[in-house]
Amino acid sequence: MADRKANRDDDYYVINETRMSLNPSPLGLLMPGIDQTTNREAARLCARDYLENHAFYNDKQFHNHLNHQLLAVYSLGGSVKRLQEIFDINNSYQRPFPARVSDVTITSKNYTEYLSKEEYYANFLEFYCKELHMSDGNWNAVVAKYFFDPQIFPLAMSGLLHPFIQLGYGLEFKSEAIIAMALAQASIHKKQFSCAFDTETFDEICSQADKNDAAGLSFFDIFGRMHGDPIAAKITYNEEPYAKENHDHAEDLAIKYAKLWTVEHTEDSVKTKCMEIMTVIALVYGSSNRYGYRKVLEFGIMHNLTSSYFLPIYMDALTLDNKVRLLHAYAVTFLYMFASKGCPPLNIPPELTSTNTHGAEISESLGDNPWTYVIDRAIASNDMHVAKVVRALWRLSLLSAFPSQDEYADRYAARPINANCLYLAFITIGNISKSVRRNPDTGKMELKDEEGDQGWAHGMFAFDEFWANKPTGP
Repeated sequence: MADRKANRDDDYYVINETRMSLNPSPLGLLMPGIDQTTNREAARLCARDYLENHAFYNDKQFHNHLNHQLLAVYSLGGSVKRLQEIFDINNSYQRPFPARVSDVTITSKNYTEYLSKEEYYANFLEFYCKELHMSDGNWNAVVAKYFFDPQIFPLAMSGLLHPFIQLGYGLEFKSEAIIAMALAQASIHKKQFSCAFDTETFDEICSQADKNDAAGLSFFDIFGRMHGDPIAAKITYNEEPYAKENHDHAEDLAIKYAKLWTVEHTEDSVKTKCMEIMTVIALVYGSSNRYGYRKVLEFGIMHNLTSSYFLPIYMDALTLDNKVRLLHAYAVTFLYMFASKGCPPLNIPPELTSTNTHGAEISESLGDNPWTYVIDRAIASNDMHVAKVVRALWRLSLLSAFPSQDEYADRYAARPINANCLYLAFITIGNISKSVRRNPDTGKMELKDEEGDQGWAHGMFAFDEFWANKPTGP
């Protein structure tokens, strides 16, 4: 694995070289078009990404998303041709795989010495490949040991959850190579949160003891309380929503309200709370608009939505104690994201809570199964996140369609508000569009803004300043 040369599109040896395997999704989200050929092509392209590219595509730790979009489209039924197009678009701007630091061998005894040091990515990847290989297929034990290591966990939950997402793909597709990539990325990541994941603070968040009278609030009710909290009033508008002057206030709010959300140490509670947090994230994703303005979909909130897809996958892989800890940690990241936007009031359109998706206007215009139309559009989208959004919403729609009769009994006065996932998927494909063109000077495929293109909104949508230059309309 020392020679990290570029590989041709007909080089299948890379699959064996990386031990890249992609088992079918355990969630049953298998669409027509998935077969051994597309599986092999997806594995080959993921292997090339493994061999050729860095975990970050620039020196600001912007994350390599290549296999994220590739695997999402593969699982939705994308063709061999489409998979290659996605690889070519995303591969064109990646940083090359870094050289291994020759005089350093990372081991289970010294790995903490090299954490958050980007130059050791190749060394960490080598280390985790060995650890996973020696586990004799017990990859979950390796994940539990390193992902939940008190020094790695704060890094893994940073950066808009990209290490969490990467590991989620590895667990979903039961891929040793992708799990190794995820653990290596987490290990070189910068720490995002100042204190939320410090041992003492995080133990307080997870503890069921000494909770005050407000503990046990539904996740949805928490957002109303955050909006009127005095700490929220300290958050001021900034064109950079994660600016340092707001970061600490947002983190303080996240910690304060994460302590009010209770996950009991039972499998039933884990199942209920997992479903609850996924639903509320979808609701917030669809409620960020201000009345009278053209619909916007916020970039940071979107990452919580796409990453929530993997929560049930993690729940299948972890011990009960780690399931509870991960749900609390995930709640912290989402509460922080919401606070960083200024704790906006939620404007929930009636379509978002409708339970009759097939009676909706969008359904009537798209045929007997509107999901088929939505999924086809997601596969064709050149935005690297649209397919992941649609996939997360489709998964949530399946979970929501078959709830047990007493799933929420004794937990809330009423069942949490419904989220119409088809509506959310439809507005996503209708509002996020990016054109791709080949740069005549470099020959590379690049995203270009064309007239009429619309992308993700970035910013603090609780404030008037955010909306000052936004177009009005339905």
